[in-house]
Amino acid sequence: MSATGSGRQDCDILVQNGFVITMDGARTVYPAGAVAIEGRDIVAVGREREVAARYRGRRVLDAGGAPVHPGLIDAHYHVTMHLTRGAVTDDPNQRAVGGQDTGKPAIYSQWFNALTDEDEHASAMLASLEMLRNGYTCFMDPGTIFEPAAAAAAVEAVGIRATLADPFLWDLATGTQMARELERAPFGLERCLDIMGGQLWRNASPEALVQGHIAIYGSASASDELQLAAKARADEHGVPLHQHQSFTVEEVAAEDARRGRHLFVHYAEIGALGPNCTFVHMNVLRDDEVEAIAGTGISIVWHPGNFMFYGIGAHQRTRMAELYGRGVNIAFGTDIAKYWSIGEGPFLGYLVTREAGGYLPAESLFEMQTVNAARAVGLADRIGTLEVGKRADLVIRTDALADAQPGLNPVQEMVLIGRTKTVDTVIVDGQVALKDGVPTRVDQGAVHAAARASARRLTARVGLTPGTIWPMVR
Repeated sequence: MSATGSGRQDCDILVQNGFVITMDGARTVYPAGAVAIEGRDIVAVGREREVAARYRGRRVLDAGGAPVHPGLIDAHYHVTMHLTRGAVTDDPNQRAVGGQDTGKPAIYSQWFNALTDEDEHASAMLASLEMLRNGYTCFMDPGTIFEPAAAAAAVEAVGIRATLADPFLWDLATGTQMARELERAPFGLERCLDIMGGQLWRNASPEALVQGHIAIYGSASASDELQLAAKARADEHGVPLHQHQSFTVEEVAAEDARRGRHLFVHYAEIGALGPNCTFVHMNVLRDDEVEAIAGTGISIVWHPGNFMFYGIGAHQRTRMAELYGRGVNIAFGTDIAKYWSIGEGPFLGYLVTREAGGYLPAESLFEMQTVNAARAVGLADRIGTLEVGKRADLVIRTDALADAQPGLNPVQEMVLIGRTKTVDTVIVDGQVALKDGVPTRVDQGAVHAAARASARRLTARVGLTPGTIWPMVR
């Protein structure tokens, strides 16, 4: 960075004329704000008149008065299942495409068994591109990618961040049907312990877009021995431990029967909980489990879409607003963008909470997409806020759409009304990866074509004939 004749310093990018939402500790907002970026890092954020007096950008991006905020983070996404949408029926009763009642593997087991490395790459490319277009600059993989290198190549090509884990670590087949059905990931403790931590080499460079963490599949597929081994490995390397848990009433009943007590009471007693633990779904929680969780520092990744789709609310009210109120770190994950799109989690979460008689304001929901999610994926030291020294991952919105009007409360209008439709420009690691809604690093037409070809190959291998239920005359 060099000084100019005016006494100002040069910087690579100056974002000016923005409604800057920092998400710093005070949640400071600058209605007339600016952000200066040099290399990968934010070097100034504040009132535009003050930032512009100190910095002159080699490239200047005018936000036009629209919101500027940290990149959104999806804390749980199955990128290699992205192409199942449109292929798998939207009927929650999926007997027609496999499951225990048919004697065939479950539909998602069939899909996983049909995947090649090429398919995983094509799916991850499309998912990464869709995240970018919706303002997401990072995601966490749940450990369901057979060939992480294929997904990492896709992520790096698009120019977003990810944190990846080893595939399908499970040693019990009693709770998760897929553990008995995936040909490339047989269940068993020895296999899990042998490969666990295989993606942590990615953390040798803190500058790498793709990092690594520990994940076990969870959802009643892990013995205490595997659970504690994963926790110990995550502790040793200072990374998150990520897993599905307490998704359905049936899963939780199976855990209760096996252990003779509620799962999170048990986990608290055996030392399986801590600030680096990220549990996904957590739809079915009892009072004693809420007490056991509060104060442990764990993160919960909430997917209100699945909560609604599987009708869980008919049996169990959501506890997320209550947990959030007690200081539990809540983030959002999209799981698979199958019957909703990336970025709709906060809107769905708002409605699910209201249906249960609770309330979460737009500001809290936005925390769950940014600063809370950064903590859940183990990258809070680098991303999730607009602060000096953090990586320059940020989103510039547009207020040119009707969805952004009338501009009386830009945060509420952005989170609940415009949602991700108003994303215009995205910067990741100091690089402009999306400008005017168009990716700068990949040919989106080529990405779409590869994804369509892969989806057609996969549906043929699985034996699916997707299409509308209405008659089609050719």
